[in-house]
Amino acid sequence: MKYFFKFILSLLIWLIYWISAFLSISLLILISLVVPKKAYNPLVKLACVIMMYSAFIFPRHRGIKPEKVPYPVIYVANHVSFFDLFVSGTVLPGYPRGVEIKAHFSKPIYGWFITRFGEIPIDPSSKASIKKSFQEAETILKEKIRSILFMPEGHRTRTGKLQNFRYGAFHLSRSSGIPVVPVVYKGLYQRNNATSLLIKPGFFDVIILEPVYPEKFDSEEKMAEHVRQIMIKKLEERT
Repeated sequence: MKYFFKFILSLLIWLIYWISAFLSISLLILISLVVPKKAYNPLVKLACVIMMYSAFIFPRHRGIKPEKVPYPVIYVANHVSFFDLFVSGTVLPGYPRGVEIKAHFSKPIYGWFITRFGEIPIDPSSKASIKKSFQEAETILKEKIRSILFMPEGHRTRTGKLQNFRYGAFHLSRSSGIPVVPVVYKGLYQRNNATSLLIKPGFFDVIILEPVYPEKFDSEEKMAEHVRQIMIKKLEERT
């Protein structure tokens, strides 16, 4: 019976979420047709806020203050739930966008959003696509257009624990000279995760950690493992 009520609650939340997502994304796309591109960043943040809060999950800021985060940066976050992108767009300074699998851009609603507002598509099976995506990301960083977001695990965790990292974010950091800022979403796994459609309303922590500078490492592998261990330690800390 308890599970039944959780299921009904989650069903209602998903309904509210998708209605909010459809309406807000459609409206913002229409607005974007008549406003300059410099207005896109606050529009994206507004959409992210609507979609995150319509799922009744609420972030609590932890770690360094947003104003202390240098600009631009490469954010590296753990990949926990369906809502990770919207959490990042709501909470992280610098209007970050991500490097995302090309197939996601053809999805209804979500695909419209990321296509219109600047996610960077990448096809991992194509060397040409990988090169083009990283060149675009490096240009965005060097021209200080916005920060870039990576979730280097590649897919959502099934256990709540941090998985192995891919090295793309750290390659970009070393080639551009832009620091990596680790971000830990702690408690979000309990709100929603890849093993269940249930949504449990409530709070979770967004922990922004100190920047990690690429010149301190002689390879992306070493930099990746250093950042991963920092994030594991923070995830395992008792609060």
